[in-house]
Amino acid sequence: HRRCSLDTVFRRYLTAMPQLSPSLQRQLLDLHLTVVAEHGHEIVGLAHLAVTADEPAEFAVMVEDSWQRRGVGRALTDDMLRRAEREGRTEVVACTLPSSTAVHALVRRIRGGRLAPEFRRCDDGLVRVTMTLSPSGLRVPAASTSVATALIA
Repeated sequence: HRRCSLDTVFRRYLTAMPQLSPSLQRQLLDLHLTVVAEHGHEIVGLAHLAVTADEPAEFAVMVEDSWQRRGVGRALTDDMLRRAEREGRTEVVACTLPSSTAVHALVRRIRGGRLAPEFRRCDDGLVRVTMTLSPSGLRVPAASTSVATALIA
């Protein structure tokens, strides 16, 4: 997070903060699944899948500024969606800013556009992006919290 601009952090958390508070750090560690992209020993991107009862799983991704537009976000998104499908999830949502055009373009292109994401403007001004998944039928038992790593060459 320290290597990301305030704009990048704002687009991920929808609030401006120079660093994550201890309570937000704990909250993120308690999410259902986190996937990170590493280059060497540095984390350059991460994706979260938050699961709550009676709601679709919520997906979020953040990539360090110097690694943006290099395929990291796409790799994290694709990996996270595959994991969600293996768990039997049929839908994921993401809440974005209307100005987050890179994220909107990414979800439109993922899997060659076959997910056909639905964009809906909410009363709070955010855009809710819904993606319908095709669960594999092979359900992997869902861990309460897990972290996976994708290595970036």
